[in-house]
Amino acid sequence: MRSISLPSRPGFPASGGTRGSLVYRAVALVLSAIILAGSLAVAGCSSESAPGGTLYPLDVTDLLGRPVELTGVPQRIVTTHPTATEVLCSAGGLPVGCDSSSKYPPEVVGLPAVGSAYYLSVEAIAGLQPDLVIMEALTQARYLDSLSALGVPVMAVRAASLDDVVDSLKLVGKVIDRSEDAAAAVKDIEDRIEAAQASQAASGLSRSVLVLIADEQGKIYAARADSYPGTIAGLLGLNNLAADMAGSGPFTGFAELTGEVLVGLDPDVIFTITPAPQPAPRLSALLPSLPVYRDKAAVKEGRLVELDPSLYLQAQGPRIASAVEGMLQIMKGYE
Repeated sequence: MRSISLPSRPGFPASGGTRGSLVYRAVALVLSAIILAGSLAVAGCSSESAPGGTLYPLDVTDLLGRPVELTGVPQRIVTTHPTATEVLCSAGGLPVGCDSSSKYPPEVVGLPAVGSAYYLSVEAIAGLQPDLVIMEALTQARYLDSLSALGVPVMAVRAASLDDVVDSLKLVGKVIDRSEDAAAAVKDIEDRIEAAQASQAASGLSRSVLVLIADEQGKIYAARADSYPGTIAGLLGLNNLAADMAGSGPFTGFAELTGEVLVGLDPDVIFTITPAPQPAPRLSALLPSLPVYRDKAAVKEGRLVELDPSLYLQAQGPRIASAVEGMLQIMKGYE
């Protein structure tokens, strides 16, 4: 079959006549249309590969099960809770502003504040011109509508369990194009917790514990298995006497511990957490004055320990390994 070749410059030779010229133009127009359509198709589905290998636009699902779309690597991230701040920093990022409750790592101290973790200022957040806001899923869901109204991606993280911490780190690492840093943070956490678990298992001791907190009215609550401190005790294989306790209260994962219930419990160690800053009295200092507690062996024999509220309650997240190691050290002191 004879092939047809087109000249490299417009127009057929004069011998082709007007008809040849029209044929050439028709073919050229068709080819141009095909090339243009192909170019538009490529442009429409093109993606950008960031230095860390993440492809944008990026669609992810946050810890509230919500879809979040990122058009590029976020450059101005605002975090609204210590959990969000510590997850971002552990994954290799740094916010341009954060809540006033975020005190760790040291790099975030002094950053522009956007209110406290429980009383956010949406206006202050908007003033920082963020291209991503990272919030905490369990305590800040009520702010979702007002934050979404800013017109920037809003992503929720959570740290109610070790799986939550791992999932949050991987999610944020992917979003900020620092997946390798996030993976390294996850490995460090998992390795340290595994080492602590092995050490506890080697002791051969099965200790029972209670982790207590009080509200402003003086009611005392015990951490269940689904609370953050309950999770930490569970990771060490400790026998949390309130693990399956029914009831609820103002603290997520805690159940009210009445005197009637406490009478039947005799924990080896009692941990207390006091959220209020000093000079507010510590719960561990108040319990010995309460008749229902003063006769408990843990109180009489000095196995009553105040835990750091930041590490064990307020800043749930990547420092979970430090919390596990800290509780292990305390328990080993009573072997």
